[in-house]
Formats: sequence, structure tokens, C-alpha cells
Amino acid sequence: MLRNLSLATFLIACPACTCGGTHPAEAEVPRASEPPVEAAHDAASHPAQNVVRAGVEAYPVRHFSYALADVNVSIEDAGMRPSLAPMLERPDALLAVNGGFFDSNGKALGLAISQGHSLAPFAPRLSGGVFGIEGERGWLSETESFVAPSKVDFAVQCRPRLVVDGKVNIRSDDGKRAERTAICLREHGTVLDFFIVRSDQTDHMLGPSLFALAQHLAEFGCEEALNLDGGPSTGAAFWQDGKVQHLPPRGPIRHAIVVRARQGRMNDASTLGVEN
Repeated sequence: MLRNLSLATFLIACPACTCGGTHPAEAEVPRASEPPVEAAHDAASHPAQNVVRAGVEAYPVRHFSYALADVNVSIEDAGMRPSLAPMLERPDALLAVNGGFFDSNGKALGLAISQGHSLAPFAPRLSGGVFGIEGERGWLSETESFVAPSKVDFAVQCRPRLVVDGKVNIRSDDGKRAERTAICLREHGTVLDFFIVRSDQTDHMLGPSLFALAQHLAEFGCEEALNLDGGPSTGAAFWQDGKVQHLPPRGPIRHAIVVRARQGRMNDASTLGVEN
């Protein structure tokens, strides 16, 4: 089992089909100088790029796992650019992934809160869920019953909820294939996981269905999981071998989710990347 900060790589293989879109349409049931936590960056970011094929198709899944006691999570404006690498130029940044939905004018759709400040309002009609973090614990609430807590450090609203109470929350495979980004909670909300499903190939934009992704996350041990924006928005930037590795989104994005080391929590690389 992964603890503290660790990174593993998994793969979901699904048959090829057409790629999904960027916006909600599915229902649920190198940087020049080294960062101050260089050892933590390298210990955290070694995606082995294992590949399992299904016919002629293969879908690599990069998985990043963090104890919420060790990190802070925020939302940053990507400026409607197809880039995440600049986010890792900030102090102690470990990972940046694409965030929630946005409309054709680049306006964020759904609740977005970063460091306690609201960036976009709650959208009651955006069925799905709100993923939030308060202190060192996370939670996932369905849209329909969501009531904003008096204090929340981080929140992102998106759709659909992939896993609820450890069980797959997608009714069936709808046949839609797209690259995906998902956020997951384990260990009673104290461990945060990100799953980025996309190919390094510029002409390859296929990925798993939401049903297949939800099955993978439930089998992995996610207790709660939310789908983030996918398709052309799917991307990530992370540290590996002392430099930023970048899987740029294939299209512009509004918001990025950024993970940073808490001060004094992750300078000892000997405590990182430990597996039981």
C-alpha cells in the first residue's frame, strides 16, 4: 500500500472508439533552477510508462498519490492556454493537472475554491459532485445534496462521480472513449490520488470509457472518485529526474489543479515512495 507521497503507474485497456468531448455531456448513476524540495520531486515522480495493449490500442495511466497531511492543493488560472508546465515553476510545486469544465467563452463551469477563496460559483444544474478538502481530509458530495461548509480550503465541481462509497457509480459502458483525468480519495479521505489517462502520441486521443475508468478506480481502492475535464483538456506536468515532464493538454484549459508540498513536510526523501 502506498503511504506518504508515492507514485505508481497503472494502465487501463479498452477497445478503440471515438473520443469524447471537453465539456459535460455524460450522466453518472524544464525549469532552469532546481526547486527547494528537489529530493522530494524526484522521489515522487518516476512514471514507469508500463504499457498493456488491447489489440492495437493501449492506454497508459499515470497515478500520483499524496497524503493530505503532506501537501496543499490549489486551483490556478491556466489562462486558456494548452500548458501546465508553468505551474511547476512556483515554489514547492509537485504536480499540475487539468481541472474542471469551462464554456465556449472560457468561463469556468461549476464551483471552484482555492485557498478558501471562491473562483467560480456553485452550479446546481451541473449534476455530478463537488470534491472538497478541509485541512488534511477530503470529501466528495453529490451536487443535489451539496451544502457549502462554513470553511473549505479547496473545492472543484465536475461530473460524473466515478466511485461512491467504494463502489462503481457508472451504470454501464456507453461506448464513449476519451482521454481522462480523475481525482480520488482513500484511507477515509486522508490520501489523495490523481489518475491521468492519456497517450504521449500527438495523433492518439483515445482512452477508456467512464465505466472502465470507474471500475479501475474502485478495484484500486478509491473510496470516492470524481471525473475531471477530459478529452482535449487531459494533461499533466510533474517532476522527474530533476526536470519538469509535461503532457500538455491538446486544447486550452481554464483551471489547473496544483499540488504543493507543505512547508517542512517533504524535505526528507527517505520517507517518500515507500511501498508495503
